[in-house]
Amino acid sequence: MKLKKPILPSATLFDEISSQWSEIADANSTEKQVAFLKNKVAIEGLVLDLSCGNGRHTVALCEGGYNMVGLDISGRLLEIAKKKAADVSVNVSLVRADMRFLPFYSNVFSAVLSLDSSFGYLPSESEDVKSFSEIARTLVADGIFLIDVFNRERMVQRYRRNISFGFLNLFFGLSRRLSGRLAGLYKWREYPSFFLLHKRYVDAKKDTLFDLWVFRDKKTARTSVFHHAVRLYGFSLLRILLRKAGLQVTNVYGNYEAQELSEGSSRLIVIAAKI
Repeated sequence: MKLKKPILPSATLFDEISSQWSEIADANSTEKQVAFLKNKVAIEGLVLDLSCGNGRHTVALCEGGYNMVGLDISGRLLEIAKKKAADVSVNVSLVRADMRFLPFYSNVFSAVLSLDSSFGYLPSESEDVKSFSEIARTLVADGIFLIDVFNRERMVQRYRRNISFGFLNLFFGLSRRLSGRLAGLYKWREYPSFFLLHKRYVDAKKDTLFDLWVFRDKKTARTSVFHHAVRLYGFSLLRILLRKAGLQVTNVYGNYEAQELSEGSSRLIVIAAKI
């Protein structure tokens, strides 16, 4: 499929780290998330998993009887999703496209899902509204949009005073030149094929979360460093932007247990209906 616009920088990043990102995603609370979705999203109709990544939700929902379409801009992540679907013998449509220009007819989806902070990578809030408008266009009259993002208030509380990336860049630049010997000063998370050092901070003025990922391959001991940034949304602003796009908030939750949203909630999960 030919994209209508150039691939976004985030797509290039996730193509580069597709195998590592897939392992990170698989270690998340997929079963808990899918159970939440099954409780909130009707099984009837066609459901779009927007920015589906490696397909862990798409495939799991297919196994649960949902008629799914998965869309992502990363071709390599879609290849992983295709393999996941083949491994469990489920039939799922996977589409590579930009979320601002959904390649679907109007009024076709009963629900659109956006999980694990897939929003916030576009260049501006207006671009996010454009994507929300595309979602509203493709929803049927009584369709719903379920969006799950970081809870801005909690992220600001936790990461506003974290260590600067300038220092981290200097440290890891030196670490790589010294064959990673200094890397032993930090605690690494272990995944099947690599170790990960993950540092983050929040620029509260810009409402942006910055991540620094350092991957250390188990077989080669090679160290690679990647930067990542995503715009954060609080509930008030998110509700306004959804409304601009023709989507009315009906429910809001603070986690996958469907608890009430608070400043300390781990997630901001919103369900909005097409107006």
